[in-house]
Amino acid sequence: MVRSEVRAGRRARSLFRTTLALATGVGLLLVSGCGLLSGSEGESNSDSETTTINLGTMPAVDVAPLHLAMQKGYFEQEGLEVNLTQIAGGARGIPKIASGELDITFGNWVSFIRAQHKGTVDLKIVSDAYQAKEGTFLLMHMPDGPVQEISDLKGKRIAVNTRANLNELTALTTLKTHGVNAEDVEFVTMDFPDMPAALENGDVAAASVIEPFISRANQLGAKTLLDQTSGPTANMPIAGYASTSEWVDSHPEAAAKFQRVMAKAQAEANGDRSTIEQLLPEYTKIDPKTAALVTIGSYPSTLESSRLKSVVSLMQNNGELPQEEFDIESMLFHAPDENG
Repeated sequence: MVRSEVRAGRRARSLFRTTLALATGVGLLLVSGCGLLSGSEGESNSDSETTTINLGTMPAVDVAPLHLAMQKGYFEQEGLEVNLTQIAGGARGIPKIASGELDITFGNWVSFIRAQHKGTVDLKIVSDAYQAKEGTFLLMHMPDGPVQEISDLKGKRIAVNTRANLNELTALTTLKTHGVNAEDVEFVTMDFPDMPAALENGDVAAASVIEPFISRANQLGAKTLLDQTSGPTANMPIAGYASTSEWVDSHPEAAAKFQRVMAKAQAEANGDRSTIEQLLPEYTKIDPKTAALVTIGSYPSTLESSRLKSVVSLMQNNGELPQEEFDIESMLFHAPDENG
């Protein structure tokens, strides 16, 4: 009996050690698995884990739907957290998405198309943002300054937010119709919020201004010298949101969610001027009185290559792109159909 009990005890202890080892192994696997699902350091990012988007933006009327979406919690409803970084112009955001500092950036179409053509970065457009209408892009001057008419601009300084972008190109296109060419003027860079004061102080003879800073410049006495979105540039697509192909390929669900949110917000913004007026003082730092005076363009809610081809044509006509066909469609990100 004693020997039998000893053997039974040994078997029991052996079984306990085996069970303990299995339980420990399973526990380690569960801990490791939880770490993978929570997006721990050193692990790959899948779309289910990626909830934060670092986004470059500007204090312009163009991005009002973005702030509308944030105010109404549309990004949160899709499981996204959007962190905003202010940039001086669309061209400034492109190196930041190329380096990974930003995931998506707001920017003008000219800068995006030029970067793609030059091979600076492989871009994917994830959302449209803004389309001009009369009065949204103005070349402004002081009526008591050195420039009284367009021909007076020859030899003078004109402020633009960044060089070789849509701001400068629409100015050049309209100036050419009045006999003033690129070599006749000097473009200097300046952030949009600084342009009204620069005009008032005589630092520049003219400035290519967008809203809401057009209204601010008007309050300081500045006047319109010419409308940059008239004639050959009427209803010109202005800006959108872009990422890199690498980021979109790695985060297709996050890109699709961002696109859905922006499409919804863009459509709402088109029919809700009062909400836009309320938002502008919050992120552009203008006063409510100025916000009530701004001229607002339109906010396209779909990505359409047919509309963006007008930007390509503008660039080709100004020698910014070769005349051969440019494949703008390949730059657009189209989210997979949710129904199939």
